[in-house]
Amino acid sequence: MIAVRDSFINSKSWRITKLLQKIYDFIRQNTMLRLFTKFFLSLKRKGIRVTVKKVVKYTYMLIKSWKVLSHSKIDYIPYESEYQENMDFSKFEPRVKAIVFYLPQFHAIPENDMWWGKGFTEWTNTNKANPRFEGHYQPREPHDDFGYYNLTDIETIKKQALLAKQHGIYGFCFYLYWFSGKQLLEKPLDLFLEHPEIDIKFCLCWANENWTRRWDGLNDEVLICQEYTDNDPIQFIYDIKKYTDDSRYIRINKKPVIIVYNPGHIPNLQNTFQKWRDCARKIGIGEILIWTCQTVNNTAKSLNIIKAIDAEVEFPPHNIWHQMISVKNLYIGEKKASIYNYKMLVDILEKQLKTANKRIKNPPVYHCAMMGWDNAARKDNYWTTFYAYSLKSFYKWLNLIIDNTCKYFENDKRFIFINAWNEWAEGTYLEPDKKYGYANINTLSKALFSLPFDN
Repeated sequence: MIAVRDSFINSKSWRITKLLQKIYDFIRQNTMLRLFTKFFLSLKRKGIRVTVKKVVKYTYMLIKSWKVLSHSKIDYIPYESEYQENMDFSKFEPRVKAIVFYLPQFHAIPENDMWWGKGFTEWTNTNKANPRFEGHYQPREPHDDFGYYNLTDIETIKKQALLAKQHGIYGFCFYLYWFSGKQLLEKPLDLFLEHPEIDIKFCLCWANENWTRRWDGLNDEVLICQEYTDNDPIQFIYDIKKYTDDSRYIRINKKPVIIVYNPGHIPNLQNTFQKWRDCARKIGIGEILIWTCQTVNNTAKSLNIIKAIDAEVEFPPHNIWHQMISVKNLYIGEKKASIYNYKMLVDILEKQLKTANKRIKNPPVYHCAMMGWDNAARKDNYWTTFYAYSLKSFYKWLNLIIDNTCKYFENDKRFIFINAWNEWAEGTYLEPDKKYGYANINTLSKALFSLPFDN
């Protein structure tokens, strides 16, 4: 085995691949080179007309960002929150059905032990985080009410579900790590399934990306890959039937909702989705609803799957990079980072929603909000954070998407999404932490129940 490995490492193809990676890293570090590369790739793939539109739009955003920054005299607080105790909102009725993305990587598995070291979980990344500029909120530590939990403990899952219900959350969207029949991190979901007394809805999001040694979805040093074999669509539906058959599974008009994280990664996409539908009818699931996430520039229009899916789901910070305003004059040392202004982002989104086309898109797009996204815990270099996060801005973002959803969607289709329930290493979580307690989840509930922010 060692001889095979050494032969591979010393091969010409490996040396070429490493050279290409160095070239890619150089381009990535140079803003002008990166923009020129995107320009020429767009010319090749989209043509001159679409490319010119993109350049005009990007230039407009740069000018707008510069004007806002140059004229703004606001001294932004890096992270504006306050400690709050848990509030029980059980007696109120939410305006929409809020679904929160749920990460199961809080328990050790043999694969992670082998790839990252014995006992690796998401807490491993979270624990090693340090602040990298003045006011940078790191590390993030869980509240003593939950602690550094292990999701093989059913009592933890019960406690999470109870907290979510108290705060008006409709359901969890569990990430499903499925690779041609092999599942990873499935234990929490299967435990949830074994305990029907846990009273909360749920659905699945197929996290259909390769697992690599990088945390940004790039195919560098692949640990386990998506093979997308001819039989995968059939086997996938068979494998998820035990979940969709559960009475708690999220449905609309009796049709279970299946979400795909990265549709652009799937070859023969329309054919795959048609096989899903055919197989689901054949094995007794019936009609299904296929929703795709707007990740890494994936949209139904760009992928030409408008007629193949039933809805899209926003997934910030994906696909809003061109709308985000960078923070200037912030010292971060020699490391590379992208630092954006959360408050300004919410202000831009507000203008977009207020001037948006006054009708439901085809396919419909479900809104999603995030908190102070920050992946510095996962990455030593090339990390991204949102400066100027505040509870008030989060509350504002929530109200914008809730109002829009209530205005344009029928009662049984009024869903919003939150990224996320427990993305601790990405800095966006509703669970309580030591420093600010239950502030995030309390703020979500106030928006869901039309309660004043200062109450």
